Amino acid sequence: MEIPEGHTVERRFLNTTFLVILLQGDIEIRYEIDKYFTPQLGDMFLLPKNKQITTFARKATTLLLCSFANDLNLCSRFSIQQLSHFISESTCQNPYCLKLDIRLQSFFSLLVDCLKEGLGCMHYHQIKRDELFLYLRAGYTKEELAQFFYPILGRDLDFKDFILTNSRKIFDVKDFATQANMSLSTFNRRFKETFNDTAKNWLLLRKQEFVKRDVVLSNLPFCEIAEKYQFSSTSYLVTFCKKYFGKTPNELRKEAFDEGGQLE
Repeated sequence: MEIPEGHTVERRFLNTTFLVILLQGDIEIRYEIDKYFTPQLGDMFLLPKNKQITTFARKATTLLLCSFANDLNLCSRFSIQQLSHFISESTCQNPYCLKLDIRLQSFFSLLVDCLKEGLGCMHYHQIKRDELFLYLRAGYTKEELAQFFYPILGRDLDFKDFILTNSRKIFDVKDFATQANMSLSTFNRRFKETFNDTAKNWLLLRKQEFVKRDVVLSNLPFCEIAEKYQFSSTSYLVTFCKKYFGKTPNELRKEAFDEGGQLE
C-alpha cells in the first residue's frame, strides 16, 4: 500500500486481520477515541479485524500488509491461540510493535522485489505467509508474540467476534445479552472474562468512539447521527457530547475543520 504525503486512509470495520510492516515513510495511526501510536521504520504492528483505524501519512509511506485468520499456525506444532497462555496481567492492550530482525529484513526485501516484478499468484502468497510466521516463531519470544497478537487472542473467540461485529449497532447490555441468547448474568460474566472489562463500560467507550468519529469525520447531519446511535433527539446527542467531550457536536466539528480535518 502506497500512501502519498499528507493523505489520510481510514480503515473501516473489515473482517480481516492484517499484519503490517512500515517499509518507508512516517505515519500516525489513530484508534478508539483519541489514542495514537507512531510506528517506526522497520516496525511490524497488527490491525485487528472489526477495528476502525485512521492512518495519516506525514511523509510518503509504503506499507506491506499480510492478511490472515486468527487460527493460523506459527508453525506445524504451534498455533497463534496457544500464545494466550503467555498473556500476563501486565500485558498492554495498546498496539505493540515488533522490530524486524535481520532475518525478516532480508525476507521482506526479497518479497517486495518479487511482488513488484509481478510474482503474485495465490500459491506464492500462501507460501510466503507461512514462511513469515515461521520466522516470527523462531525470532521472538512467546511473551513478545503474545503481546503482539494480544488483540486477537482469547479463550472464547466466537463470543469475542460476535461482540466486535455487533458493537457498531448495539450499545445496550441487555439488548446484547438478548441477541447472544444469554441471561444478563451469563453475558456479563463471559464479557468480563473475554475483554477484562465490564460490558457496560466497554460499550460506553465504543459508543463514545463511534459518535465522535461521525461528528468529527463525516458530513452527516447531527439529527442522523442522533438517530444512528439511538438518541431520542438531537438535544440528547448534544448532552452526550458535552458530558464526555466537553463540547457540543457543532463545536467538535468546527474545531476539527479548523485544524484541517477532512470530512467524508
